[in-house]
Amino acid sequence: MNYQYLLFLAILFSGLISCSSSREELNEQAEMEFVRVDSLVFDELQTLRILDYHPGRELYLMVTQGLEGRYFLIDSKGEVLAEEGLSEGPNAFGMVLHRAGFVGDELMFVSDQEIFIYDLDLQQLRKFSFEQETMVRMIHAPLDNFNSFSIDNRPHGIANLSDRLLDKYPRDYFDTLNYFHLVNPLNGQVKKGGKIDSSSIFKQDYFYPRKDKPVYFSDQNSKFVSLILPADSILFQFDQKLELANKINLERQQPDQLTRMPMAEAGKAAFYTFGKDISLGGSFTHIAGRGDAFIVEYKTGVDPEKNHAGLSREEMEAVMASRKTYYYPIKSGKQIGKPVPWEKPGILKLGLGNDRYLHYADQADIHEEEKEYQCYYIYELRVKK
Repeated sequence: MNYQYLLFLAILFSGLISCSSSREELNEQAEMEFVRVDSLVFDELQTLRILDYHPGRELYLMVTQGLEGRYFLIDSKGEVLAEEGLSEGPNAFGMVLHRAGFVGDELMFVSDQEIFIYDLDLQQLRKFSFEQETMVRMIHAPLDNFNSFSIDNRPHGIANLSDRLLDKYPRDYFDTLNYFHLVNPLNGQVKKGGKIDSSSIFKQDYFYPRKDKPVYFSDQNSKFVSLILPADSILFQFDQKLELANKINLERQQPDQLTRMPMAEAGKAAFYTFGKDISLGGSFTHIAGRGDAFIVEYKTGVDPEKNHAGLSREEMEAVMASRKTYYYPIKSGKQIGKPVPWEKPGILKLGLGNDRYLHYADQADIHEEEKEYQCYYIYELRVKK
């Protein structure tokens, strides 16, 4: 092999690296969009809340609205595979539900001070005590998604809400807080960990009322378990030892006038006084995805020029509607495109894999005409052409 040929290979290889690097850099600034590609249809007249999705089995966990607590497992073709009322009786967990979803091929229901494990026929297998103080107790209506994370090849469920309001917050509160309480569904053992570092806005000796409840994401195929606080701009990612492994800085969209108080004053007494204008500040509110590809939902603050005292109910609704929604696309520990505006009602509730997401909203808001069945659209995240 002569010198000229070696030089040619070196130049060619260098060019490939350069092109690859440029392409990656371009992708980080890519314009992206959500394109409707499919739908989930099932023959139910009653409205069902969609709680979680099992990608391997293509199963959805759903529940009726109201006190009855009738749960369904429905496949991607709309067929009901299991149906059980879980409010009363020997197979029930009760009414209060903080989170529910798949841990491997079982289901975990995080209720009031207890966790219940069910099989895929919705039959109760085990239960464990799990004590936590929470701000609210919802009846069959979780306020956020359920997330699992594999530790030593065993899926665990994130059970803690971390939403309680303290009478008085210690100055070092965010230095000592373990953000993850992961529960082993086999024996109920809890693994705690996950501390944010000094790059967080919450480590600067200020408290941001009603914007401190963590938003989580992971599943059993995720390399990292991720969290972001609504008032923050850092997405923290943790490894299987629950040690900080990666950080992604997400630029917040405007308007975003955050309300804060000194940590020395943070507590229940000052909460409502300092928190009266929280609608002016933006919030990270939700994460959905599969594995290491996901989208982070962000809602801006309301338009400050429209927000003033003495508004009627209709005027206040118009002010709240001025908030804009964006989704930040994340893959393999990086932001891969600009925040994508979302102007449709409802949210992209669940990640289905392959950059596809289920759109969940009231059926009357999704469809112009009333249907005799439930239909939810599926969108795919793509680079704009």
